[in-house]
Amino acid sequence: MHKVDIKEYTVKGRKEGGEVIDVPYDMKASLITILFHPDLRLEAQETLYRDDLANKINGWKDGHLLLEDADYERVKGALLIVRGFTKNDAEFIRRILEAEKAEVIEKK
Repeated sequence: MHKVDIKEYTVKGRKEGGEVIDVPYDMKASLITILFHPDLRLEAQETLYRDDLANKINGWKDGHLLLEDADYERVKGALLIVRGFTKNDAEFIRRILEAEKAEVIEKK
């Protein structure tokens, strides 16, 4: 299992007049978007599985998302295939690639 920090953070953006401002970077929305990116060329069954995962991510209330290893590999795999990232995505990428391994202790 992996623990991914999904708390929002801020990145630099520009207003129409060119003024630099801080804008929120939505980790949940970005995770969901990358799961379905066209570069992945998903088949029907995989799309349905990822839809369930996207619903889990969207409904997650804690600031750290716990992903089973298979789901983490889906997210990480998508990240490694998709092209076109910018500097604003660097922290997003870092949080996924450097997600800490979490030990799960079963309650008795």
